[in-house]
Amino acid sequence: MAAYNDRKLEVLLFCDYKGATASTIGDHIFAFEKFSKHNVHILNMLGDFPDELNLNKFHVIIIHYSICVAFDHFISPSTRKRIRDFPGLKVVYIQDDYRWIYTTLSALDYMRVDAIFGLANQQIVDQVYIPSRIPTVKRRETVLAGYVTDKLIGLPKKPYGLRTIDVGYRARKLSPWIGVHGQQKWQIADLFLKDARNYNLVCDISYKEEDRIYGDYWFDFLSNCKAVLGTESGASLCDFTGEIQKNVEAHLDSYPDTSFEEIRDLYFKSEDCKIMMNVISPRCFEAAALGTLMILYEGEYSGVLKPYRHYVPLAKDHSNMEEVVDYIQDEKRAKDIIECAYNEVILNPEYNYTNMVKLFDNLVDEEIQSKTVIVENAYTPSEFEQITEFHLLKSKLTPFIISLMDKHLALLPAQIRSQNPKMVSICRHIIKPILNPLYKGYLFIDKNIILSKIKNFLTQRVRVFNPILRKLRHYLLIVVNG
Repeated sequence: MAAYNDRKLEVLLFCDYKGATASTIGDHIFAFEKFSKHNVHILNMLGDFPDELNLNKFHVIIIHYSICVAFDHFISPSTRKRIRDFPGLKVVYIQDDYRWIYTTLSALDYMRVDAIFGLANQQIVDQVYIPSRIPTVKRRETVLAGYVTDKLIGLPKKPYGLRTIDVGYRARKLSPWIGVHGQQKWQIADLFLKDARNYNLVCDISYKEEDRIYGDYWFDFLSNCKAVLGTESGASLCDFTGEIQKNVEAHLDSYPDTSFEEIRDLYFKSEDCKIMMNVISPRCFEAAALGTLMILYEGEYSGVLKPYRHYVPLAKDHSNMEEVVDYIQDEKRAKDIIECAYNEVILNPEYNYTNMVKLFDNLVDEEIQSKTVIVENAYTPSEFEQITEFHLLKSKLTPFIISLMDKHLALLPAQIRSQNPKMVSICRHIIKPILNPLYKGYLFIDKNIILSKIKNFLTQRVRVFNPILRKLRHYLLIVVNG
């Protein structure tokens, strides 16, 4: 047993984040780097770990929820094997706990994971993360789908009376296999729009894909709404084998107009609402931060929100519509709830990312003691960055270069190709070892200040190099940026 005391540990965070990805995913990933007391190295890629990456230089591996452990596209068999053999602490964050459950548990068991942070509350966690299927998992912790960021706290709040939209809402129509709970996402929109006509409310409500709003445009929209509709996130159906999703989607491909009730009765009537996986949505934090009154279907909201204190409850049959409209139109009552939500939720340290990472750090402090991990010569930030850049360059460019070579070999006369049937495989065998030092040389030049200046001089100043290198650079950018 090792004694780590208050040492800074080396943590590898394996994730998949792209610029176009939802901001909540990026907030979650970078919170570890920003708030953990340990050194967190972010490995942002899919599939294989870099061959050059030495896992013995880490005490802890985190697999982020943006990596679906159930599928090889996200985490390759060779990467699973490397994680399985890793002697340190292995922690997995999971969202969408309600699908591919058995496949996920099988992957967790194979990798010998030590701890899980998921959305399933402690009342149902053993029904989802079945202890007998994951015997190495000592800790199954419950966390939220999102937390309050510093950016949210600092956003300006438009005065309630100057907002031009009474009620706003955006969602998407979810597949029936999510269960009856998923239907509420779009049913609340239809029912509210129907009733709103009787009250002359200005509404901007939609669940069409083409009407979705992202990034800062979403904050602008929310800031111009006096109130916003909402439901709990999650599902009322847990699909353990994946068969329910498969059968429902196959049915809808053939009969797209089938009602939810028919689908449910055919494929999951006895399973719907058996295990309720309902949680607070990160959008609730966004609304509370921007001073927008929340009109929500009655629910638990992970114990964070209380009706008539942080939000106005809307009955699921909309029978209290008149009461809801009274709150929207009574600025004083609306602002009382808005201010309470801001003070007790947004400003509550329990719901910010600092606290989320503290939960992780505390778990690491407790569980790492059972591990014997000796890390010498940990990666510096620049060393780790060079490994990830090299892997990215290699994984993107090698298939492109080999494909280019194959196309040129195909242009050779048929007689030459028939006389040398192994020519393509021989060329591939020869070129791969040549490419690695070329990639490393490129990265070395890029990192070295003097050589980088020479490279820039050649590409920008010397005419003979310009057309060749710029064309090559054009192709490299296309390949690397996908």
